[in-house]
Amino acid sequence: MYASYAPYEPARRYGRGDDAEAGRDLVLLIYVLYIAGFFTGVTALIGVIIAHRSRRFATGLKRAQLDWQVRMFWYGLFALIVIGMIHLMVTGLGAITGGLGLVFMVVPWGLTLTWGILTAWAIARGVHAALLNRPVVSAQF
Repeated sequence: MYASYAPYEPARRYGRGDDAEAGRDLVLLIYVLYIAGFFTGVTALIGVIIAHRSRRFATGLKRAQLDWQVRMFWYGLFALIVIGMIHLMVTGLGAITGGLGLVFMVVPWGLTLTWGILTAWAIARGVHAALLNRPVVSAQF
């Protein structure tokens, strides 16, 4: 009825032999760079460059994890660009209305907070899947 999973399966699903540990270590290193990217920004860019370059030769579970990391970066960058444009529009509205339009500044602030929470959740989900040797998959209905 329900599939039972061991909490930690052997790392062989990442590859063969010593490559298996290196695959998981690389995936976890990229997640650490993404976490540091919350504070610096540059480390997230370094992480996505490493993920893009490593994705060419990766297969199986490592490829699925790297795909998730690359997709997460580009969606996050797109969201931040859109939030930045909304921020500029609200700032312009505030300039036109003599400061009254700045009341709407809560919109880009709320969107930025939402982006941060969802990105942290996606990173935690990816790290959890990497530690369990499973691919990160979206919900299936």
